[in-house]
Amino acid sequence: MADIQLSDGIWTASVNLTAESKADLIKKVAAVERLVKKLDKETAGRRRAKGEGALFKRADGMWVGQIELEADPDGTRRRSKPVYSKDHATALKKLAAVKENLSKGLDQLDQRLTVKDWLLDTWLEDIAKPRMKPHPWKSYRSLVRNQIIPAIGERKMAKLQPKDIRFMHKHILGSTYTRRDKATGEKYEVHYSTRTVEAAHNCLSAALNDAVGENKAHRNVCELVTKPPVLSQPRGALTTEQARAVLLAAHRGNDRMVTRWAAGLMLGGRQGEVLGLQWDRVDFKKGTLDLSWQLEWLPLKRDAKPDDPDRFDVRPGFEHIPLWRGAALTRPKTQKSERLIPLPAPLAAILEVHRKKCEPNPWGLVWVSGNGTPISDRDDREAWSDAQSRAEVPETEVHGMRGTTATLLLEAGVDVKIIQAIMGHASEITTRGYQFVDLALARRALGNLHGLLELA
Repeated sequence: MADIQLSDGIWTASVNLTAESKADLIKKVAAVERLVKKLDKETAGRRRAKGEGALFKRADGMWVGQIELEADPDGTRRRSKPVYSKDHATALKKLAAVKENLSKGLDQLDQRLTVKDWLLDTWLEDIAKPRMKPHPWKSYRSLVRNQIIPAIGERKMAKLQPKDIRFMHKHILGSTYTRRDKATGEKYEVHYSTRTVEAAHNCLSAALNDAVGENKAHRNVCELVTKPPVLSQPRGALTTEQARAVLLAAHRGNDRMVTRWAAGLMLGGRQGEVLGLQWDRVDFKKGTLDLSWQLEWLPLKRDAKPDDPDRFDVRPGFEHIPLWRGAALTRPKTQKSERLIPLPAPLAAILEVHRKKCEPNPWGLVWVSGNGTPISDRDDREAWSDAQSRAEVPETEVHGMRGTTATLLLEAGVDVKIIQAIMGHASEITTRGYQFVDLALARRALGNLHGLLELA
């Protein structure tokens, strides 16, 4: 029996030969040497071609498979990442999968990378953030942390299947978050909506598209799964009488934001567009408002000073004007949202009174909070809720003011294209010159809402 040993990765064997004479021993040794040379030649003749793969068993019993790849231009040998298994058949299956992907031109994936690692370690900060505006990026970050990772964060990117996406949908719909009753202050649990599922699906799909481009996945499995239908409640809109009741109650109650509610109901501006309006963009002589900027609260860099001009955690080149702490003026999400709209005469009249009465602020904002700082989204929402409660009308969201404008204009028979120009929707007005032509039509359209301001 030969004595076989493994040392430093090399197998050796010692064979004891016996003979009655030295000459016979020399003949036996020569015969063994000839046999070894013959075996070496046969092994060399059976050498595997590149890409065929090699499978061997380590001393610890683990099967390891690799494929030799085409050498680098400088002649350096290359091999695929190894596959492992304690089971021979499983190792062969893994090696065959590597061969198949290589034959299709697909590089070998990192089998250890999880969805969580890809999203948090790479995608959010290095890929998504540099190309997105702060607000949608913050929404994506929230979806990643609160919806996607709790559902499928530990799944391997290389093995992600459509069933995992469907599981994520069900997991989100079965989860809840905490809300607080404004009247009683009590907390209660609310289920996430189908719109949250849609948002999480879109977020993950964007991340997987980038993963394919970065060779972290071979396909975007989100594209293979149908999103559940969105069953959301309408945001609502006030009727003409309800809107007028809100303004009348605000006027009688000396609500310092009455002009803000009037502007929201008559102009159809988005919350940030109205709160970010500055006096130098209100042209009383020409009767126009320039909605080319919006108020937005941006994320701050860690340990940044509140008055540091470079305090915002935004991508390089992001256009913004710092105001106060986290508040800044930013551009609306699309160029179509940057629009010049007519200022109805009744609204212009009460704005001029408001300008004379209000205290000036360093940023020239039309509306500020009671302490003279930019108004936060939450404070604006709460004040709007109070204004509706005071008038005893059905409560709508802040966005409901914008919906009210569109509804009232439609009821007044205003042409849809004019409404699009006023609201900043998918307007067919493509040049500033063409827009000035239609300002007269838009001004007449908004004039239909003058009855809202008959507050006497």
